[in-house]
Amino acid sequence: MNISYNWLKKYVALPSSVTASEVAEKLKMSTVEVEGIMETGQALENVVVGQVVSAEKHPNADKLKVCSVNLGNENVQIVCGGTNVSAGMLVAVAKVGAKVKWHGEGELVELAPAKIRGVESFGMICGADEIGLTERFPKRSDKEIIDLKMDSRFRGNDTVGQPLAQVLGLNDAIFEIDNKSLSNRPDLWGHYGLAREVAVLTNHAIEPYKTKKIPQGSGVDLSVTVKNKIACPKYMAVAMTGVAVGPSPAWLKEKLAAVAVRAINNIVDATNFVMLDLGQPLHAFDRKIIGDTIIVRKATAGERMTTLDEKERKLSEDMLVIAAAPPAGGKAVAIAGVMGGLNSGISDTTTDIIIEAANFEAASIRQTSTRLGLRSDSSVRFEKSLDHNLCSLALERIVMLVQELCPTAKVASKVVEVGRPTLFTGPLTIPISFFEQKIGVAIPVKTISNILSRLGFGVKEKKEKILVTIPTWRATKDISRAEDVVEEVVRIYGYEKITATLPTFPIDPPLKNGLLTLIRKVQDISAKQLAYTEVYNYSFVSVAQIIKLGDDIHKYLELDNPISKEKPYIRRNLLPNLLENAVAAIANREELKIFEIGSVFAADKSGPRVEHNSDELLPRQDTWFTALYVNKKDASPFREARRAVEMIFNSLNLTWEIAPVDKVQPWEHPTRLALVLCGGKVAGVVFELHPRVATAFGLSERMGACSINLSLLTEMMAGLPSRTSHQNRPLYPEVIRDVAFLVKKEVTHGEIIALLQKSDPLLKEVELFDVFEGKGVGEDKKSLAYHLTYGSSDRTLTSSEVDTAENHIIKLLQEKCGAEMRK
Repeated sequence: MNISYNWLKKYVALPSSVTASEVAEKLKMSTVEVEGIMETGQALENVVVGQVVSAEKHPNADKLKVCSVNLGNENVQIVCGGTNVSAGMLVAVAKVGAKVKWHGEGELVELAPAKIRGVESFGMICGADEIGLTERFPKRSDKEIIDLKMDSRFRGNDTVGQPLAQVLGLNDAIFEIDNKSLSNRPDLWGHYGLAREVAVLTNHAIEPYKTKKIPQGSGVDLSVTVKNKIACPKYMAVAMTGVAVGPSPAWLKEKLAAVAVRAINNIVDATNFVMLDLGQPLHAFDRKIIGDTIIVRKATAGERMTTLDEKERKLSEDMLVIAAAPPAGGKAVAIAGVMGGLNSGISDTTTDIIIEAANFEAASIRQTSTRLGLRSDSSVRFEKSLDHNLCSLALERIVMLVQELCPTAKVASKVVEVGRPTLFTGPLTIPISFFEQKIGVAIPVKTISNILSRLGFGVKEKKEKILVTIPTWRATKDISRAEDVVEEVVRIYGYEKITATLPTFPIDPPLKNGLLTLIRKVQDISAKQLAYTEVYNYSFVSVAQIIKLGDDIHKYLELDNPISKEKPYIRRNLLPNLLENAVAAIANREELKIFEIGSVFAADKSGPRVEHNSDELLPRQDTWFTALYVNKKDASPFREARRAVEMIFNSLNLTWEIAPVDKVQPWEHPTRLALVLCGGKVAGVVFELHPRVATAFGLSERMGACSINLSLLTEMMAGLPSRTSHQNRPLYPEVIRDVAFLVKKEVTHGEIIALLQKSDPLLKEVELFDVFEGKGVGEDKKSLAYHLTYGSSDRTLTSSEVDTAENHIIKLLQEKCGAEMRK
């Protein structure tokens, strides 16, 4: 929003020593965010009033003239292409060094001496669009220059040579205020409201807003019916006749132009002026079009109307409209609080008008504006919850202004007022000690009372308390409780006067969330150490996904009102959506490593209570970690899945082990899987995806997967034995040998481990590093390869000792597992 500093000074008599920058800084520190200050005359630097002494035809160009221009203290030669340039004209001359927009387009260009078709030129005789004055001097053709004599201030020649900005009175400063900082201050959407703040901040008095009561007119029997008093709590209107629509006077055009509002005609400009002055939107209807009966109602289904921006709008039944009575068509003539209709607007032939000043429900206006994609100066203000008392004030002001602009205009009806809403204005009873309690410093009671009084609050001291009455312009949604009043005091008192100190009371740290801490650790391990990518999915699954997974649909919870009808169930594991992620991503890459952490919902297990005082229980909602691994060149993805589990548990300093699975899930490979035990309890599973499920989802590659129940792990971690962070190195060197052999596919890794761990006392560690099936090993067999680590705590082993132990292990494998050793 743009605010004119000169406009503010109309209401607050600020001395010349107070600069716009100082006021902006005070506003920024206490009230609103002033994003910038624009000096209005800054763009006209080095632009002066000139008089064309002569305008001769250019010797080398038919459409150019060589002009001699009087600048007061010198005559300069300027080549000009203006179609209307002639001797005697008063013109805007941009001297060498001025910055202009060439033909009103592009970036600013700094003028320098130039030769144009062989003739020297020192400056430019400007068109309105070249120096940003189109609002003040509208162009009738593209190559027309400004004729300053159109403005009464330039009728004599005494202005020649003077800076153009000075003669035009462009000595204003425009505050650019961030609208978001005004969201909770509906009283600041007009100059007078902001002037109140400036008066308080600078300790100056504010001029009372002067209006006079509207006299009761005759000749027009105006009536208003409001059919929805919630959406329209107050509606006021008055009719005026004898109106002559025409251009606004220069002062009004300049006021509007200063804050970037385009002048249209005197009546529309008057409504805009009062809105910018008070913050209360107004609207003027052509009485001959809408008649003397106004109906405020909800739109009918499918109703359409064309708004002032010449766009047809389709309305819905929850939108409030202003409509004419049936004799005048009964159709909507305006979208209430948003924009008027094209068919009822003010035109050059309008002689009778009806002026509307209303108060509309903020939520209704916001909803209508958003649905129509139509934001206007009016809707922006109404959706902030305006003070309904502004209606009468604004109506009185615009009647005065219309009569000033059109001396023939007169009030032709009584002032119609429908609705008298009330606002809570207190009083609020606040203990004096409450201010120090909240602010942290003791502010004298007299200072508190003085600040509140200057802000418009009513203040009455009563023993150790003060009674505060809220002004109506702050009572709509801004001030409603004691804390709000304290904030008013401290922002005017000055935050900088409050010494920053550390709290004197103890600060208890928040309770540690073990699950959240574990989640973050697992995320870091998976992403940073294992190079997996995290994905996020909704908790919903489809019937098709459940069928592809081979799961029982009765184990899933169905939603009564699902977001998507395609996915009406909530997941009981993370696998279905992760598999769809994998299918979408693997097509364009050799390797895929993804994981997800999220809640799963177990229909057969009870979770927390629905409410504290209820016996009804929610389903158990554990948080799980699931990771998938695919590599088109890796025929044993199980190993990578197991490595992920190993990295996670080792990084968490937890002891763990793998164990055989008693019950295989439909999506797990029957032989390539193992349970993950921690503290003797099942904490997860590592497996290879069943080929049938992979095919159902459209995967041709083998996939390794692992899942860990993080909720269960969090509960167990407090009592689990931790792996020590430091282990002593062996005193004597260890010997590592590799052994590879063929066994039948039915033989599991777990069986091998169990056998080897009991085979020889010198064998300290066994690690599987390769599994291979396929060509060269037989259809019913697989190849397994292990690292075997031998060692002793009291001596260095000899080669013969290791050979003996290794031969014993090989013989054991051959006898118990039918192993065929590979070279």
